[in-house]
Amino acid sequence: MQCDAARMKRLGVCALVLAFSACHTESPQVPLPDSSAQVVQSSSASAPAVVAPSASASASAVVPAASSAVAQPAAPVDLALGGRLYDSFFRDGSHMAGFEPDASSTKGKADGKGGPRKDGSLLNKDGTPLLNDAGHDYRLKNFFGWDLRGESGIYGAGYMKKGYVLKVDLLSGRESAKELASWLKNGTAEVPAYGSVMDDASLAAVSEFIVAVRERKLVHPADVFDLKAGSPGNYSLRSGGNAARGKELYGERCAGCHGNDGTKLLFDGGEFSLGSHARQKAYEDWLKIMNGQPGTGTGKWTYIGTMGPQLKGTGAEMTRELLDLFAALCDRAAFPKGAAKGKDVDNGDARCRDYLR
Repeated sequence: MQCDAARMKRLGVCALVLAFSACHTESPQVPLPDSSAQVVQSSSASAPAVVAPSASASASAVVPAASSAVAQPAAPVDLALGGRLYDSFFRDGSHMAGFEPDASSTKGKADGKGGPRKDGSLLNKDGTPLLNDAGHDYRLKNFFGWDLRGESGIYGAGYMKKGYVLKVDLLSGRESAKELASWLKNGTAEVPAYGSVMDDASLAAVSEFIVAVRERKLVHPADVFDLKAGSPGNYSLRSGGNAARGKELYGERCAGCHGNDGTKLLFDGGEFSLGSHARQKAYEDWLKIMNGQPGTGTGKWTYIGTMGPQLKGTGAEMTRELLDLFAALCDRAAFPKGAAKGKDVDNGDARCRDYLR
């Protein structure tokens, strides 16, 4: 079921953006800064401008210098698009609509579509094919995690133990967006050379998104949840959310598509309602609420619709909105699992902490 423009205008769009989401909103845009430029907060037209820090190399930098620079686009950079490309570059952006990763089930064989070799694989910095045997699908969120922290984050060995996650923590360095874009364009021995599948404008959007998260101009994941090894989901939401405010916000931005109790649309093949997914996978949902769901693709990546970013204001204001929404969605009576097939959280589940009802 899709939401047309008139319905969106009347009802507002959905706050939690997951696979099979049904609405779309336009992404906010900001100008790409150089070392002296100002950046306007992306999620609100009325948000104040902030001065971007100087781009400088650091001895503690986590990203190596790249040999080929990315051309700086004249058009404004869309930070939300950058976040969606970080999530899945081949699901967002019409120029990559034909890309489908080679299947992880066919070890040693590239049998996908598109890309530099037309077989669904990507190349590393030296031109060697990097196959999808580990199941990363070449998604940046798989290489560096939903929280952008790589091995030290939620996908690392101390938590979810994803075999494809890399050591690089994108939030601990001091690289400029320009340096990050060049690094992503050229790749390394482990990181694909994304310049073969993303143009300079897309690479600039991804790198500006990373820097904005790192500098808390957008939501920073460490302000939303704490890593908690060994507990369900390996995380717990941070305190400070207001469930009453979150329920009001839900009514304004979510109910039109998800229904008053979040059961109108189910996700992941009917496993989750809106509430049961948020109670179990907030480590994923924070990124989608902030940036939107990557766009409609082809084949197995087809979605019901697309959605844009749902948070407004400064980074701190967006963080508060996000925690308020999660606090509200932790109420199992107000936002039940409904007809979803998957199990909901038990009493005392650490992911919702004191928000759980």
